[in-house]
Amino acid sequence: MRLLERFSRGDLNLTRIEAFSDGVFAIVVTLLVLELKVPALKDHMSVEELWHQLYELMPKFVSWLISFIIVCKFWLNQSHLLGLAGRANYGLAWLNSLFLMGQSFIPFPTAMAGEYPHNPLAVSFFGIVFAVNTLLFMLLYAYIQRNVMKPELKAKEDPHGPIKGLVGVVSYGLGAMAAWFSVPLAFVIYALTPLFYITPRQWKPKGKR
Repeated sequence: MRLLERFSRGDLNLTRIEAFSDGVFAIVVTLLVLELKVPALKDHMSVEELWHQLYELMPKFVSWLISFIIVCKFWLNQSHLLGLAGRANYGLAWLNSLFLMGQSFIPFPTAMAGEYPHNPLAVSFFGIVFAVNTLLFMLLYAYIQRNVMKPELKAKEDPHGPIKGLVGVVSYGLGAMAAWFSVPLAFVIYALTPLFYITPRQWKPKGKR
């Protein structure tokens, strides 16, 4: 219990946590695109060979695009979430770091799904990582909501907020399961899921919709 109490202490600079988060997100989106390498051609003048190589790279383009959109979605919602905090303590800092750790791992399953797009395990793992990242975001959200939220926002809490967050977890989980019998369906599910959170939800007084 004493260890848990230590996390409620600290008077940290929230701006530095936001800056650190932005830096990590910037690195993540940069790492994502590094997997897109210019194809090596035997005949540098061959249009047909280049078209063929670009077609072979299509799975990498798709996995990169989906991951880029999802990472941007996470960044936008996390930025909004930190704006709800009135202060920062050690608990918030470490939970935010845990969330960023999950984000920094995204380039690995993205590269694997792009390299082995017909392997159901690779495509399924792609979705599992996003589901875990969504759970980490929900954990950060719950902590801020219960411990460091600005007092004036307490009356505007959405009691169904955590439940709505489960939509992403379930959706990515369905995509991970779908990969075992239809890889294209799994990618469609992954691509559509961010649309639920494309912008942060607006806080409204309780009782209103």
